[in-house]
Amino acid sequence: MLLATLLAFVVRQAPLPYWNLVCGGDIMLNGVSPSVLAFQGLEVPNDSVFYANLEIPLTNVPDRTPRKTPLELAARKQFVLKADPAHIQNLAASGIDVVSLGNNHAMDGTAVGLDQMLGLLDAAGIQHAGAGDNWEAAAKPAIVEAPNGLKIAFISYLSFLTPDALRKCTPATSTTAGIATLTLDGKSGDDELARLKAIVDKARQGADMVVVALHWGIERQPYPAAYQVSLGRLFIDAGADAVIGNHPHVLQPAELYKGKPILYSLGNLVNPGGGGAALYQLTYNGTQFQYATVLPTSYSSGKVAFSSRNDDATILAESMLLKKFPSDDSSQLLGAPK
Repeated sequence: MLLATLLAFVVRQAPLPYWNLVCGGDIMLNGVSPSVLAFQGLEVPNDSVFYANLEIPLTNVPDRTPRKTPLELAARKQFVLKADPAHIQNLAASGIDVVSLGNNHAMDGTAVGLDQMLGLLDAAGIQHAGAGDNWEAAAKPAIVEAPNGLKIAFISYLSFLTPDALRKCTPATSTTAGIATLTLDGKSGDDELARLKAIVDKARQGADMVVVALHWGIERQPYPAAYQVSLGRLFIDAGADAVIGNHPHVLQPAELYKGKPILYSLGNLVNPGGGGAALYQLTYNGTQFQYATVLPTSYSSGKVAFSSRNDDATILAESMLLKKFPSDDSSQLLGAPK
């Protein structure tokens, strides 16, 4: 009887091999009422880990970053954006498991606003990475358990090309709050590979997989900049299992590099205006990537829903042609299994 009980327990706890990593783009709830059920139109499979980038901080503090100057704001070269903290109820209901905060708006409400947002996320049970009370906290991975028991470490960095662009967004230091930042100045040599390998190896401690969320690229550009390609591939060379990109606010192509997915930009998951984007559903057998499925979405007035077709998804499909994307013999563009 005892043996049968133990065997039944082992069977119940045995990891299911197949699971999904569902990847969403930028969450921009500025100017949207919390009464709007932003994610009611989405329902991801139960066997999934759901990731997205929380672009606009959830805070109502009056503080605002001094690093974005009034002149820059007036010229619309920079933006200071916030969203109602009551949106945490919508995020909690969305099924999102983990968000990246290593982006150019997380510190728009200063350390006070960041602290408020982190408290809301923690209370809602939503994991986060990329910003914190100091550098150690900002760079610390979020560990999420997949439905099959695998532990996935998510790390998040703002990865603009130049240090000056990063400083504008309040990088964390050893003693002050901010975001995790990373730039290789467009280089991809042995020194840069060793640097990224140290980051990935540290994140992998206590985890089975490492997913890197990078806020990078150029806004509104439909194809990745050269440094995105080199940085994304270098992270895979360094041992990362997947690279997920955001910031351009439009979809960019994705590729399979050395058997690992790189999603260069997922566009907007939701924002106050209208448009379309897509979720990527990455299917794994254990830790081995199997295939990607593109799930078109549309958003309007602060709501997002699945869509059978939209222009951005069509552009994405068209951009999945090797002749339109810088590639080599070790990479191929992602698509659903044939």
